[in-house]
Amino acid sequence: MWISYLLAAISGVAYILACAPIDQYYLMWFAFIPLFFALRRLPPHQNTVWVRIRLGLMSSVFMGLTGYYWLIYATEHYGGLPPIAAFIVFVAFCLTNQLQLPTYLLIRHALQTSAYFKNKTIQTAFALGLVYVGLDSFIPKLFSDTIGSAFYKASWIRQLADIGGPMFITFLGMSISELIFTALSTRRLKMLLVPAVLAILMCTYGFYRVQQYSSLKAVASGAPTFRAAIIQGNIGDFTKVAAERGEKNAVTQVMGAYISLSEGALKSTPAPDALIWPETAYPAIFGRPFTQIESQMEQMLRDLIGHYTGYLIFGGYDNDVRGLDYNSVYFVKSGEKAILDEQIYHKSTLLMFGETLPFADQFPSMKDWFPTMGFFGQGPGPEVYTVRNAAGEPFKLAPSICYEGLFVDFSAEGALKGADALLNVTNDSWFGEHGEPYQHLSLTRFRSIETRLPMIRSTNTGFSVWIDPLGEQVKTTALFTQDVLTAEISHRIFPESPYLEVSKILGTNWFIRLFQVLAAIIVAYCFLDHRRQFR
Repeated sequence: MWISYLLAAISGVAYILACAPIDQYYLMWFAFIPLFFALRRLPPHQNTVWVRIRLGLMSSVFMGLTGYYWLIYATEHYGGLPPIAAFIVFVAFCLTNQLQLPTYLLIRHALQTSAYFKNKTIQTAFALGLVYVGLDSFIPKLFSDTIGSAFYKASWIRQLADIGGPMFITFLGMSISELIFTALSTRRLKMLLVPAVLAILMCTYGFYRVQQYSSLKAVASGAPTFRAAIIQGNIGDFTKVAAERGEKNAVTQVMGAYISLSEGALKSTPAPDALIWPETAYPAIFGRPFTQIESQMEQMLRDLIGHYTGYLIFGGYDNDVRGLDYNSVYFVKSGEKAILDEQIYHKSTLLMFGETLPFADQFPSMKDWFPTMGFFGQGPGPEVYTVRNAAGEPFKLAPSICYEGLFVDFSAEGALKGADALLNVTNDSWFGEHGEPYQHLSLTRFRSIETRLPMIRSTNTGFSVWIDPLGEQVKTTALFTQDVLTAEISHRIFPESPYLEVSKILGTNWFIRLFQVLAAIIVAYCFLDHRRQFR
């Protein structure tokens, strides 16, 4: 039995090695095969429901242990928890974050032994791929990682995300893994031709999309562009917190860093049409100072934008008449004295255990348990903002803040509202320099492929990046350095993706809903079939 548990652990580790930051994505074709062999080698009397659950949990726990170790650091520094409490939270995360895997093993056994699928290898593999996507998208998890996410650096394979996001690649990836396992376990090596043909078709589609973009880009050469200077201030965690509390030295350090970098960017030729600061870069509510130091901060900002004719787009805070605070993005044009509500974007998808807690509104005393955590209100959802370049040409930006960049439907809503580019502002400083910054960026890159829009991503400590509609990083800053990155975006040149075209009719969650429904039908069939067998 211990060999089966070892094989299950190997699967969990292989999954993480395939993903960022290790990036050995080819392993994802084979990551779950040791787990499948772990089940196959069990004698019938040991291959029980509880054993399958335990083996699935073994793999999922090792995914957490090897891939999300940085959560201990984050919960200590961001959540303010003592080390032992941070470790307990981490263990709970490892036990619960990948529950789709033990659930999948239960359904997998039922499907493989059902009357219809029992001797139909190819149909079974695709049905299992479909079931995995249904479970992976339905069972809650804190982050949106999936099998398909590992292929963010595979320039051809990742292009299939414009059909159904990374989940579509997950569907094909799990189907191919099941086919490879069947070929190896039954020694029918000719069956390997099926996954080989699938891989060739995937690469062919990706190659076509890459060549298509090259042609479209050449035709659009010389078209109007919007030039943005992304400012990476590299402000430390505790300096940010001190600035938000109004401590003068911290405020001077934060504002001085961003203004100095911005003034340097404005000296470039041609000058940028916008300066973009990251999430919560401005440590107060702009336009409504409550203290003398906040008035001084606002004047420093107005002095900066008074020196040129473009925009300052920056992360900050806002509140409303109900007393709710918001994590926000401001779009401020040079010369404007007042800030209208229409110029402020409020974050709507909040990070659980970082910006909100379950039942915290019903039990306010829970907020005292996490004194360093922000508790924010929810904005209305995806929006689009119009900015203009020096020649007066309008461009539309669809903003998202940090965690929102992980979700397919969120960016798709902005694209369907006519955006020319995606704008993401982020602060990853609380998570350290290992693991999380790489994983966060790898998941966010898919938003450009799904929408076929470029992305400008501004972060406090990196990675700040300019991503093209193929998901390629055109320019990227280093971690934990002060830097200025210049990006140029044009009007949409790529035709709308298949995913967006269908989204106009069925909504932006159509792919996930479709696979969940199909998976539910298959599960229901297996349940009814097994009931018939045991009557």
